[in-house]
Amino acid sequence: MARDESPPWERGQTYYGGQTIDSNNLGGIDLEGKEFVFEDIDHSVVGAKPKRSGKRVKVRVVRNVGAAALLPKGLASFVAGTTYGKRVDGLARTTAAEGYPIDEWLPAAGVPVNDLFYIVVEGPSLVLSDLAAGANNVITAGGVLVALTAATSGATTAGRVAPQDLTGATALLANQVQNRIGVALSSKTTAETNASILIEVKKW
Repeated sequence: MARDESPPWERGQTYYGGQTIDSNNLGGIDLEGKEFVFEDIDHSVVGAKPKRSGKRVKVRVVRNVGAAALLPKGLASFVAGTTYGKRVDGLARTTAAEGYPIDEWLPAAGVPVNDLFYIVVEGPSLVLSDLAAGANNVITAGGVLVALTAATSGATTAGRVAPQDLTGATALLANQVQNRIGVALSSKTTAETNASILIEVKKW
């Protein structure tokens, strides 16, 4: 974590905060990859914000270097290479891919390309369930969740969670175990599609 430093902005905000972004002269390079801790409070309340739990939320500053804005509650996917862990280029799109929740308190328009924002690396966070009714939406509190498959990183089905499946081939099981997103703190049923579900981001 960033030792003895206050977070550079609040949850629900980004580095540029709506200002014009010069892609040839990006600001905040020194912030990429830094981690900060927040209290788990309800940022939707105007004024004094009540606690949602007694826990803390560890976040990391990352940059959206993908082709489109990234929306809140989706699972962001790191780019490969030297900026791994610091930059993301879309949403998790393969079964049990590595992914981290995008700050749930961001505005509906999400994070513009080249802006910096928070992903949750530990603690409570809202994520999204499958768009279609079925087994992927049968989620039990305490169950382990992984990333759901999608056609592309920009598809509306990308960046969502599904229950961990330990019945597949050995090669697939490694991803199911290593790339767990976290543990469900609430339950969903088959018909509860495209819904927000509270989880504890817990990789190990």
